Amino acid sequence: MERVYLLLGSDMGDRERNLQVAIALLINELAPFLGSDVKESSIHESEAVGFVSESTFFNQAISFKTSVSPTDLLKVCKYVEAKMGRPMEEPQYDEQGNRIYKSRIIDIDILLYGNQTIDLPELKIPHPRLQEREFALIPLREIFTDY
Repeated sequence: MERVYLLLGSDMGDRERNLQVAIALLINELAPFLGSDVKESSIHESEAVGFVSESTFFNQAISFKTSVSPTDLLKVCKYVEAKMGRPMEEPQYDEQGNRIYKSRIIDIDILLYGNQTIDLPELKIPHPRLQEREFALIPLREIFTDY
């Protein structure tokens, strides 16, 4: 089993409840492949980065041990996002090649998967912009004290 670290974020609706629902769905979906010792950071509020949002984001990091592969974990994360009502659409980019971000009921990013480095078109671990994102680093530090 590998220890994984995810970041959840929401800037629509009842943001705290969205995080709670997403965590419950993730744990339920991963139950056959989930070890013990699930850790949750506190919820942190932050401004949207890279786009204008009508609301601030609530972010929370979670960690657990799992035997599911990184690509299957990504599928579970996408399934939970879709189940909660997030539209599944391809990323959009502006003329300069910068990604266009939109408000979302839930966003789930895989930050770390054990000590693995993965570089696939659909999945990059460690998360490529982790070091630039204080909204991810703050909750991550709460549950990964060696980071």
